[in-house]
Amino acid sequence: MAFEGVSFAYPGREDSPALRDITLTVREGEFLALVGLNGSGKSTLCRMINALLLPSAGRVLACGMDTSSGDNLAAIRGRVALVMQNPDNQIVGPTVEDDIAFGPENLGLPREEIAERVAEALHIMGLDDLRAREPHLLSEGEKKRLALAGALAMRPRVLVSDESTSMLDPRSRLHTLSLLKRLSDERGLTVVHATHHADELPAAGRVILLSSGSIAFDGTPEDFFAPGGSAGEVGMEEPPLFALARELASMGLEVSRRPLSAEEVCESLWA
Repeated sequence: MAFEGVSFAYPGREDSPALRDITLTVREGEFLALVGLNGSGKSTLCRMINALLLPSAGRVLACGMDTSSGDNLAAIRGRVALVMQNPDNQIVGPTVEDDIAFGPENLGLPREEIAERVAEALHIMGLDDLRAREPHLLSEGEKKRLALAGALAMRPRVLVSDESTSMLDPRSRLHTLSLLKRLSDERGLTVVHATHHADELPAAGRVILLSSGSIAFDGTPEDFFAPGGSAGEVGMEEPPLFALARELASMGLEVSRRPLSAEEVCESLWA
């Protein structure tokens, strides 16, 4: 996935582009965290990956395909799944099960494969007991999980998460981030995750900071949280577990350098 000199301005706001000359390459299987203050361009960039928005200048390549070409649209949407900040914007089915099946059905898959994908997504997101529930009866957190389940049922090559964890409780956020990291590590899923939560960045191997539509930082979580680093520019503090792991490593102990949970630190120390 690549952005090549991409700029974008919303109609009537040409004098204040949302994105300014973005050049960025995301490798296959990479987990990239996207951070920045409100209005920095995060959501705009996310929507350009699956061609919901098209560049005003430059070009975006999704899975090697130019998003500006209408001939590529169906193939791009089949490979790039976008989970929006507000799940109500993408929930369409009358029941949880039907909503998850919607994407695979539009791919024209056999009924047996659709059923298999729906069952897998329900299980992964812990929605088995809610499969017959009407989506409007779900809590906001359950709706978030449903939106993610629908995206995973597409078995995409790229998953774009636009603050998809923002309404989840801490335990559910940890479960979701751990899941996405495992899918990236084990299945080669490319993940672009926009977030305001500093404690979610250790899941990523790379952090991009957007500021006024431009890239202000591109590097590892360790460099992002380094003293005098870029985290302070957006009011983010180093997560306590991240700091603990760094301190333990400096003492010569072999620990997970980017832990998402205290259990992860304890398991590495116990070993």
